[in-house]
Amino acid sequence: MRANRVLTDAEVLDAALDAFAEEGFAGTSVRSLARSIGVHHNHIPQRFGSKEQLWYAAVDHGFRVIRRELATLTDAPFEDDLARLRAGIVRYVEVNAARPSMLRIINQEAVLGGERLEYIFTAFIEPVYEFGGALLRKLEEQGKVRTDSAGLLYFFMTNGIAGPIVFPGLAARLNVSVDGNDPAAVHAHAELAVELLFDGLSNL
Repeated sequence: MRANRVLTDAEVLDAALDAFAEEGFAGTSVRSLARSIGVHHNHIPQRFGSKEQLWYAAVDHGFRVIRRELATLTDAPFEDDLARLRAGIVRYVEVNAARPSMLRIINQEAVLGGERLEYIFTAFIEPVYEFGGALLRKLEEQGKVRTDSAGLLYFFMTNGIAGPIVFPGLAARLNVSVDGNDPAAVHAHAELAVELLFDGLSNL
């Protein structure tokens, strides 16, 4: 591939997200990334700086898109707060299914810890955590939920409900594969998972 393509910043950052998700920060080569998307090896450093600066730019780009999608839930009409929470979890899974690289990067950094995880937590996890926590506190006051454990709910959303999309190999072994490129399949999976989360496994 000739290394003279003209790509938008968004296209480069999308490719960078996929590379970081696949190879991890340490394993990602900016030169290899440039080669894979068909640009000169100096093109990415000239536009985004060091590999670390590229990582932050890519993560900011990914979070910006996800936050924009999730923001639609804030003012949308719902029957009640419980319906808003359920819809929020479904939407969270749908949005991340379109960009599974984000959750894979979060999982990598959650294992390693350090400054990149702190950045992710402040920029993305904490706002989601606070949104869910505020709804849970309201619902607890209304006697509709038993706990205000927003942290546990976050784990359910990311490594539980979104797990089959983020970890397709394991999902295949457990016979719960979900095609992240099929919006209808993702929605049906998220709805089923939310039903299990809120209503339990019992048929009684």
